[in-house]
Amino acid sequence: MFSPAIRRPHLPNRRDMAEEFQSPPPAAPAHSLSPRGFAVPDRPATGTPAPWNSSLLTRISTSKRADRTGDSDQIQPVHVADFPRVVRNAQASLKNFSGAAMLTVMEHGEKLSGMAHLRELQNTLIQHGSSTHFSPQSKTQGTGALWNLIQLVGEKARRNMVLLMDRDNAEVFYSRVSDIEDLFYCLSHELQYIISREEHPSVQMQRALELANACITIVQAASHYKKDHKEWYPSPEGLITWNSQPVLRSGIWNLASLIMELLGESGAADMSMKSSLWSQLEGLTDILLEAYMCLLTAQFERGQEHGVLVQEYCERRDELLRSLYNLAKQIVEAKYQESRNGADKPDLKESILREVISPILATAKRHEGYQTLWQICYDLDDSGLLRSLMHDSVGPHGGFSFFVFKELVNRGDYSNLLRLGEEFQEELASFLKERSDLLWVHEICLNQFSSASDTLHTYALRRSPDGDASFTTSRKPLSFAERRRLLYLSKIAATAGKDIDYEVKVARIEADIRILKLQEEIVQHDPEYAQVKSTNTLLGPSELIEMCLRRDRELSLKAFEVFALTSSSFRSSNRGLLEACWMNATDQDDWVKLSEASMSEGWSDEVIEESLQATVLFKASRLCYSPDAVVYDGTFEDVLPVKKEDVHLRGLESKCLSVEEVLMQHEDFPDAGKLMMTAVIRGKEPIFTATEPVEMDS
Repeated sequence: MFSPAIRRPHLPNRRDMAEEFQSPPPAAPAHSLSPRGFAVPDRPATGTPAPWNSSLLTRISTSKRADRTGDSDQIQPVHVADFPRVVRNAQASLKNFSGAAMLTVMEHGEKLSGMAHLRELQNTLIQHGSSTHFSPQSKTQGTGALWNLIQLVGEKARRNMVLLMDRDNAEVFYSRVSDIEDLFYCLSHELQYIISREEHPSVQMQRALELANACITIVQAASHYKKDHKEWYPSPEGLITWNSQPVLRSGIWNLASLIMELLGESGAADMSMKSSLWSQLEGLTDILLEAYMCLLTAQFERGQEHGVLVQEYCERRDELLRSLYNLAKQIVEAKYQESRNGADKPDLKESILREVISPILATAKRHEGYQTLWQICYDLDDSGLLRSLMHDSVGPHGGFSFFVFKELVNRGDYSNLLRLGEEFQEELASFLKERSDLLWVHEICLNQFSSASDTLHTYALRRSPDGDASFTTSRKPLSFAERRRLLYLSKIAATAGKDIDYEVKVARIEADIRILKLQEEIVQHDPEYAQVKSTNTLLGPSELIEMCLRRDRELSLKAFEVFALTSSSFRSSNRGLLEACWMNATDQDDWVKLSEASMSEGWSDEVIEESLQATVLFKASRLCYSPDAVVYDGTFEDVLPVKKEDVHLRGLESKCLSVEEVLMQHEDFPDAGKLMMTAVIRGKEPIFTATEPVEMDS
């Protein structure tokens, strides 16, 4: 670092730089020509002078610059028509290279401005005396907290450089602009030496107030400098500024944490001191959160991972806003007690609350502090403010609207939830897409009966609780009675909606109601399952059918009923299971014994047909193939025709077998196959007649 008293032949001293910084340069042509023949702008198009005093290029003589070029760097001719393209290419090539360097130059000006304002603040504190405005206990501090902090930073720099060993710590600090980051480093690592927890609470608060004021002064001065010279800054995409670096964030957070701790101690100081410190904490909060936002934006633009930083940002944001709001309510109460004159004035208290929390509301809105926004609206009982914030705060994961919906669900306040749904229809529908138990009510309120029918239908048949685990842990599984009620409501809603295909929808709902009733009947035959799971757990069709195959004669027919009430796609994709049902139905009767008895005892056709009606094969055939069979969505003939020749007639040779071919695989088919097929065919007929003799196996 050059001493201000030493003059260099080509570098002006600090006083000259300051004069040139404050006053515009003398009138001169807007552009001067470089040795290369290109126009070098002295200032941007706005006419604002550069923040530095002059370009280094203008201080080097033309002869020296010409000597540096040499013969190898001759001026290349450029056609007039190509000149704009050449300029654009040159600007593009220099843009990425010079962006970070230009930002470094401008940030040096920010730090210099911060140093100057910090020196003014220190001079003010020295002149007025830090003990003037505070309690008598603060006189014991000797020197101010800011003075101690500057001494720490200066001492660190002085020890690291031999040439500065004979300088005063404060002189060293103010002569090294780049060391301003060390000020925040000391706040992060050495704050306990500046503010001792053994001192009186009012002294600690005063010293914390002084340090917070210094930090805010530095950052605000840098911000004003940037605003005043914004046209000289490069494009901010992907650039990380000095005031979002970890050292600044860590120092600000450490100081803010101490302030929150001091403010949380009951009876530590009077309310006026707490109010002043609360204002400083508010300023630190703005600085810290803005630093996080700038850094997150830069990391996102760079494509860098920022998940850990987001989590840290959210945690610190919520803690700061919560502390600010809790203390704000204490300040409001104190002001209200002073102003109410012994009378209850709710309107006055609300007015004071709105005035005090106004900056907190703005910060919480900007940084998506949804918990604080919700608490403010709740305490004010202001639904208008709540709705306005829901419209404005549209962030990731549904924004503030989703947060409000979630809070209302957690509180069980479904009436207000549905009222908000009238204004935020799409938002609430999106929020409830995994909460079918509430979505259908929202759709009914909006007269969307067909959608409500679909939602109810899906909800009634869900097999496990859905939705966000954070607010569904208390939901119990649906019982069979509740499922039936939901299905009946779905049927009513479908009828009310009267869509083009509402009749098909109603038929599907009725089929599911019957399947639900079948499950109640089927599980009763499984004692273990009935005791543990039948009241809540919904089984799929394939599970019900497999349960039927493991049980008695009565359940073997229930399997066919389940198949009849499912869809054609289910039957097509489960042909093997359907074939197993036919084999199981065949096993329920002793066909060899029946065939032998009919032949040995000489049964008549009427007796044989009466005996066939009692078989499971006959009853299964009537359930699946008779004209009065109730089959939803298609027929069994499309999946498993009765006779072998029916397969060829329908062109299904490569897709499926027939009932006849399935029965041919049974071990009793060689002895009683004709009798088996007779039972199946008789069951398919509309009315059982005995006009034709029954063929017996010989």
